[in-house]
Amino acid sequence: MEEARLGAEVDRGGSVRTYELALRPAARQARLDGKVVRPTSRYFGGFQVVLFAPEDLAVPRGAPAERRAFLDRAVFQRAPEYLGEAQSYDKVLKSRNALLRALRDRHSRDLTLLDVYDQQLAELGARRMVRRARFVEEIAPRFRSAFESIARVDAPVDLAYAPALGEAVAEESAVVGALAAALAQTRGQDIARAVTSVGPHRDDLALSLGGQPAGAFASQGQLRAMVLAWKTAELDLLEEAHGEAPILLLDDVSSELDPRRNEYLFEFLRVKQCQCFVTTTHPRHVLASEERVDYEVRSGSVTRQDSS
Repeated sequence: MEEARLGAEVDRGGSVRTYELALRPAARQARLDGKVVRPTSRYFGGFQVVLFAPEDLAVPRGAPAERRAFLDRAVFQRAPEYLGEAQSYDKVLKSRNALLRALRDRHSRDLTLLDVYDQQLAELGARRMVRRARFVEEIAPRFRSAFESIARVDAPVDLAYAPALGEAVAEESAVVGALAAALAQTRGQDIARAVTSVGPHRDDLALSLGGQPAGAFASQGQLRAMVLAWKTAELDLLEEAHGEAPILLLDDVSSELDPRRNEYLFEFLRVKQCQCFVTTTHPRHVLASEERVDYEVRSGSVTRQDSS
């Protein structure tokens, strides 16, 4: 059977815990200190990790679903309980859509069950929307400051949470009411289409430059600067929130950044002094010399390189 295993000992405040993950073609299994973790969501949140991968650079011009996933990963790092809340929402959404299909095809007439799903979806959806909106409010000033340092352009940059409801996210109770009303209003078309048309699964993260949508008006270099600004802002926010710098994973990002932005990235990391794991196609992309250990992966073998 094909299988991949990954493990790490994490020393946090003098307490050492062992994290392990086994990946198989049709399943995955997480272990914490040698014990299987169920549900898997309990495996997360023990320490913070920020991943910066090449595909992140395509997020500003990508589909809304990509930006939602990008935002959700960051919100989870800020509030680990968000993962379970999002999973609960997705579970109810899947059940509601299944019932909508049954109602459309006249295999069911159970509107009472639809009422139950609508109430659950409104409550879970409102919580998800509020967490997203509050995170965006927290990270926005750091994002703007980081972008100004990286891009050095006159046009102001900004980001905002963009709910499909078309109104600002306020108190959670108000959002519950607004989402419940929207679900009731769109029920007929939802049954006809067998899909839920409103809720946080339809929302977006809006990036702008000079007051215009960044995906349409910003250059490729400016878009990459935005993603780099987001990641550095995320590191700052998480360090302030949790009292320690997260681990940073850089997956061959330096080869995708121009030299000036790559230099900014490593200047920022030298100040932060966070633990960083970097994969790269060439060592010259890694602009760090102190406290550095290099390994080469060749034909499935990992070899530590001589620092001399």
